[in-house]
Amino acid sequence: MDSRNPRLKKIFDDIVSGERQLIDPLVSHFIQSISTHSDPAACLHTIITSERGLEAIQTAVCSNPSTEALNGDVADLLAYLRDSKLEYLGGGDTLQQLLRALVDSSNFWDSLVSAFSTDQLQQSMARSFSWLLLQLVLLPPELAEKYRNVASGPDIVRTLLRSPDPETRSNARKIGHIISLYPEDATVPTDWSEAPGWRHNNDPYSYREVSILPTPDEIASTERPHLRTIDEIDDLELTSPMEMCKVHVENQFRLLREDLVHDTRESVQVALGNQRGKRTGDVISGLTLTNVYADDKSKWGLRFTCFADLPFFSFAIDHEDRVDRLEKDRNYLRHGSFAYLLSGNEIVAFVTIIRDVYLLARKPPAIAVQLGGSATIRDTLSRLRRCSLVSLVQISTPLFAYEPILRSLQAIQPIPFLLDGTLLVKPHIPRAAPGDLSDVNQEDVSNFIRDLPTSTDAQTPITLDDAQMRAFNCGLTQKVALIQGPPGTHPP
Repeated sequence: MDSRNPRLKKIFDDIVSGERQLIDPLVSHFIQSISTHSDPAACLHTIITSERGLEAIQTAVCSNPSTEALNGDVADLLAYLRDSKLEYLGGGDTLQQLLRALVDSSNFWDSLVSAFSTDQLQQSMARSFSWLLLQLVLLPPELAEKYRNVASGPDIVRTLLRSPDPETRSNARKIGHIISLYPEDATVPTDWSEAPGWRHNNDPYSYREVSILPTPDEIASTERPHLRTIDEIDDLELTSPMEMCKVHVENQFRLLREDLVHDTRESVQVALGNQRGKRTGDVISGLTLTNVYADDKSKWGLRFTCFADLPFFSFAIDHEDRVDRLEKDRNYLRHGSFAYLLSGNEIVAFVTIIRDVYLLARKPPAIAVQLGGSATIRDTLSRLRRCSLVSLVQISTPLFAYEPILRSLQAIQPIPFLLDGTLLVKPHIPRAAPGDLSDVNQEDVSNFIRDLPTSTDAQTPITLDDAQMRAFNCGLTQKVALIQGPPGTHPP
């Protein structure tokens, strides 16, 4: 609470202790006394443990459920309760108890849902509404049913996902993830956030559906990516080779793709001037979306027209000269190179360049780009509707080095004859070969090698030194053996 306003402190203390009746003229002051309290944890503890605290806060939010009050005092109250210090207070039960008291009255809850559905909530209150709904669907099943029904409606999550506010969209994805993954009668586990599916708009539950190109929401996300350590994989206690292969391939995909995302995020921060570093790649400003691009060689894309001619053509006289210069300098706007569309300081989309020299050679030039997955396309077109002009910024991330491997990992299927998981388990102890091979000793191998010239008509004698003999012996007696060095060299 603001120490400069002792009057609010007295109102708060008197009402939660029951010494003073909460009448209409005091409602706004009481809510303000909570939302300006200097210690959120102490404030919440006082409300929960006092004689009239929960009753008073419920009465306060129900007394005036108008849109003006929701966007005013109630918005400030919910913004205050979103403080991260309160999330784990009392194991999370303290905050849940207070929120249940807030929404127990259908008068307040129905008014809030109605105001959101009719687009009457301001952005800050819509953010708080998404956060409140998330907390309510995480309640035990017997308490969450009513709120899960609201969240399962056709428009609530969809509308939240269209919000320009990143936190609101993040909360919406979490709500959608919980609704789709856990049945109504199931308790949401405390570790639900460790699974994929909610971090941003390119975090589907199945890694095979992840768009290789990052999205603006993904680059802006500060959530820890879904990556499993070797110890976490061991804790899964997988016994089937098929399961081992599936988990291993998924983790390799996510690890490699996180390298791509990290490199892209750094390049973007340098390009935007938020981080020190050498800026690379061309920047083309003043682009307008004019058409869809399609030809026989590339997937469809978007075509942008430049507002002015490109400096690259400063010495080109006619169309043929422009085409010839583009043909000679293939590094300029290289085909398949990685870039992003920028409007002001907002990243609209990550794209790859389609290098059509005849489009580029026009006056004014036209540039074609290709987008990522279907979710990226919808989001990009929605963002472009709000932009009059955009810029194309090339970045140095070597997408060509990542993309083929990532796509192969997405397409790979578990191999049924995968050596019963020999390569995928820990600790990595050499496993013996089956049958009689495991009984072969080094002397038998030496005799076998010595007799090879006679049985194979070799023109020169075959001799192995100690290191080569050990390598040969490992190859015969282990299921999997790594022999280092090309033919003719000694392993270390």
